[in-house]
Amino acid sequence: MSTSRFVALIASSLDARRAWEKLSASAFSDSSAMEKHVVGDRLVLFSEVSSTLAVGCEGFVVGKLFASGKTEAVKALDAATARSILTSHGDRLIGAYWGSYVAFLAARQRRSIELIRAPLGDLPCYTWLSPFGLLAASDVDLLTRFGGFEAEIDWPQLALHLAAPDLRRPRTCLAGLNELSGGERLTDFATRRVIDVCWTPWNYAGSAMRFNDPIEAACRVRHAVNTSVAALATDHPKVLLRLSGGLDSSILAAALKQSDVDFVAHTLVTRDRGGDERLHARQVADHLGIQLLEVHRNRDFVDIGVSAAQGLPRPSARAFAQASSRSAREAARACKASVILDGGGGDNVFASLQSTAPVADCLRADGGVGHFWKTARSIGIAAHESTYKVARGAIIRSLTRGPGFRWPIDLNLLSASARAAAATAGEHPWLSPPPGALPGSAGHVALIAGAQSVVQGRDPCERVPDVSPLISQPVAETCLRVPSWMWTRDGHNRVIAREAFRSLLPASIIYRRDKGAPDSFLVELIDANLDRMRGMLLHGCLARNGLLDTIQVDAALASAARAKGFGYIRVMQLIDAEAWALSWMDRR
Repeated sequence: MSTSRFVALIASSLDARRAWEKLSASAFSDSSAMEKHVVGDRLVLFSEVSSTLAVGCEGFVVGKLFASGKTEAVKALDAATARSILTSHGDRLIGAYWGSYVAFLAARQRRSIELIRAPLGDLPCYTWLSPFGLLAASDVDLLTRFGGFEAEIDWPQLALHLAAPDLRRPRTCLAGLNELSGGERLTDFATRRVIDVCWTPWNYAGSAMRFNDPIEAACRVRHAVNTSVAALATDHPKVLLRLSGGLDSSILAAALKQSDVDFVAHTLVTRDRGGDERLHARQVADHLGIQLLEVHRNRDFVDIGVSAAQGLPRPSARAFAQASSRSAREAARACKASVILDGGGGDNVFASLQSTAPVADCLRADGGVGHFWKTARSIGIAAHESTYKVARGAIIRSLTRGPGFRWPIDLNLLSASARAAAATAGEHPWLSPPPGALPGSAGHVALIAGAQSVVQGRDPCERVPDVSPLISQPVAETCLRVPSWMWTRDGHNRVIAREAFRSLLPASIIYRRDKGAPDSFLVELIDANLDRMRGMLLHGCLARNGLLDTIQVDAALASAARAKGFGYIRVMQLIDAEAWALSWMDRR
């Protein structure tokens, strides 16, 4: 299967472009899968064969593009469509299409080049200001080969990442390397660059876009999920689905079945009963009549000293996921699947809010007035709290706080200097709601901001890609139109998604409240690697560069602390960051 890797120069001048083309000629000749495209004096693009669409004679779209509501990838853009994309500076592309793409458009009347990344698309776009102009690429390796980029770790940025690892920032953890976020447009005027937002979830979370009927909401959500899943899967002769038996992956299974895609389900099992999801996965497989592969998580598949994010500009992959990733890839090879689908981000797009925010929305005149007590009761059941206590908390919240969402910051085990560097870790443009926004909508938008870390942390070099269809632009836009109080009922979260697929899945799955987790597997990993982990964290490069409070780390790794459940998830985050940093240090 071909990927969509690319590298492009937006040159500062014609002479700079020619100099770069001469310098990159040998790298291009070594990349037989790449083809060259040129627009005007300043834009040169190298992209993988068959992954690029022409936008008239003045631009290109790299990656996969789908028209809204369609399941077949766009193969060509007619002249009228190309002209509307160019004259709207890409707004037509954002509004009428979706997918995983990066667009390069020449705006001749402004003497500029516009660079646009798909909202919630998983094709990365990293930028670096080189001596020749702005270089943009899908991965660091191409920036190194075609532009001479030399990777050095940005330790203050790494501290920011560790404080809020699920929030994406323009600056990566490699010095000088930035990332264009989904839905952003970078305009290069040769002497200056401007970034503006051309897609934001707030365009869909306002009262003007809100669904008023839960039946309509469920129908729209089902259509968006089915369309997105079919679009992302039908090009593949065989699909492997990671099926946990939870609601989100089960919804994917139902959508795949509806699309008549040939797929096999794969589930992982831990030794501890809390991570054994076989019963639920079997129920889904039996109900849909699909093949289910059951595999035990293998501790030997995990090497904590090897980063699953090596080559990426952030420690965005978890060590324990090596077991599930390797198992899934082995299964994909065995059944000749060319893509792996998972339900990642389902909690986010389906608004699994664990707060009083949906109840507070019901106090607003433009909110769910009349739903207050019903929503308070539902949140109370889920939180094991009384309806009165939840209602009181919602009233206090409405009187004392604005609608903005406060992103949780984790400074645990970080040094004083790292804590200072991470002071702005919770900032994100989507977390500043527009006037009149509801707190439940702000919470939902925050969840989708967190989901960006899933789709924007992927490796474009992977030949069998992981895809999370639930975090797609059509699904997110549709779910944002569902008001917060509709997502909860009788103690269940994600209610509209449950209703959308109720006729296609077993009742035991639709009404399931519990959720399996790999916690026991993490504890098992730590127990087996304790001495090595202690050495990595107390004497490794994070400690040497002043990011860790080694006294606290040592205390956290002590036997008494571990027996009390010392925060093993945090320790594994630090191990992941250490292994990632070592992977870059070893390249120098």
